[in-house]
Amino acid sequence: MTAWHDRTIEERNLLNPAFCAVILWFLAKGYHIEANALDEPQNQLPLTLAFVGSSFVLRGQTRRSLPTTIRTSLPSWVNEYPLHRSAVAKGVEVLRPFVREAIMLGAQQGLLNIVGTAVSANVNAQKRINKYLRQSTSEVQECASRAEFVGRWLMKCGNSSTVLSLLGMQP
Repeated sequence: MTAWHDRTIEERNLLNPAFCAVILWFLAKGYHIEANALDEPQNQLPLTLAFVGSSFVLRGQTRRSLPTTIRTSLPSWVNEYPLHRSAVAKGVEVLRPFVREAIMLGAQQGLLNIVGTAVSANVNAQKRINKYLRQSTSEVQECASRAEFVGRWLMKCGNSSTVLSLLGMQP
């Protein structure tokens, strides 16, 4: 990971570990909500999907192209937005070090729980998250909202291997 003072201003502002940890918190929360609604035994966000979900949310064009309902299937979305499909796959690779750093910071600060190869949102952090969002811009609030949506959507898309295959990626 690049030293903080050596990062570009864009990296420091848009991909800082605290912001990315909040995005991961919402991804994990959304995944958990949908898994519980469907009575799925695995209700924690697989780490693989944490990277995929971050790629969906952190790129503005992709985030704005997301469906409005989780009933829209990932294959339908991929068919409608083939260029975004490749952007998500590329984003997973580009964002990997930032997401890793965010996972570590989120776990260290008590936002995220790491359980094996999955991550969950620490519900005890809800008040801190709400306070952060109240003081944030509308774009940050949109990212958080869409992250929760993406978490729910990815849960409905199938297992990690299926999601990666649909996005043209290797498990």
